[in-house]
Amino acid sequence: MPIQFSRTPRFYFAIAVLLLSSPIHPVSAANHSTAENGAQQLDSKRVASLLQVNGKLAPPSNSVIDIKFREFFKMPIGPRGLEPTDKLLSLNGKRVRIIGYMVNAEEPSPGPFILAPLAVSMAEKEDGPADDMPASTLFVHIENGEKLIVPHVPGLLTLTGILELGNKEESDGRVSSIRLKTDPDLSRKLLGGKQASHANKTSKSLNQSANAPKI
Repeated sequence: MPIQFSRTPRFYFAIAVLLLSSPIHPVSAANHSTAENGAQQLDSKRVASLLQVNGKLAPPSNSVIDIKFREFFKMPIGPRGLEPTDKLLSLNGKRVRIIGYMVNAEEPSPGPFILAPLAVSMAEKEDGPADDMPASTLFVHIENGEKLIVPHVPGLLTLTGILELGNKEESDGRVSSIRLKTDPDLSRKLLGGKQASHANKTSKSLNQSANAPKI
């Protein structure tokens, strides 16, 4: 059965806004969202040290294929709307590496975080579900991390894992069509020995991550 990508009027509107270079909220390294009360959060310094790009990336191993956000959909957009590229479809279920920016959520929730080709903020209080997210986004799932909040990390990030295609409702109510399940080894490192710290005890580490190097 061919993969179905959601094509609602609001979706097309968001694409049009993107192509017309509508202003979006810039991400600030110091603009960290406060985690939900009672939720637990990964250590921001650990996440930054494991994911941030520092210098030139080495070529991927033979079992990993690089894919870029611009390779997700055919361009220019035709009368049928967004169509996945042959490369994207061929990598479903395969191990890939991708580079992008973590979307800075105003109200972070446990579960996957969103990776995008641009550094953007998701102002949910202001925009609600009608935010102007880029069309090419990726929901990143960390193994055994579905009940944990991933703190925002600025700058370019690199992730490796299994690519998964197909519509799925995420824990925050959004519908994803492209997902990455991080490698088990990377997931274990992200969780760390102390898998998570209580959200209201992480303000110090969040402030420290503002000084992390940027590319």
